[in-house]
Amino acid sequence: MPRTDLTVKTVSSSTPIPDMLGSTTAVDAANGMQFVYTGGKRTLVVNNASAGSITVTIPTPSGAGLDGLDVPDRIVTVDAGKLAVIREFATALQSDGKVYVDFSASTSVTAVVVEDT
Repeated sequence: MPRTDLTVKTVSSSTPIPDMLGSTTAVDAANGMQFVYTGGKRTLVVNNASAGSITVTIPTPSGAGLDGLDVPDRIVTVDAGKLAVIREFATALQSDGKVYVDFSASTSVTAVVVEDT
């Protein structure tokens, strides 16, 4: 199945965090998720309300680094009951113009992409 699109929430510096988190989507660990790359304007917020830690992986395409060198996937551990804030980065840009996001679990885990205006 194709990757699931993540919800994008436009925010300003005065947007309360609860308003941002009210727009979260349950994560799709089975198929992975994605959002359109915007040159660093977007941030992924992951809310792990589960009882155990999870891993969020941002895969990088082969040869995405300087001079065509490989860049390791970005792996972020989110502890139980915690939030993770992950900025988009150029080496995660896939050939279709999107950033891919993989999750180790989906139970009680939600995510949203926020874009600052």
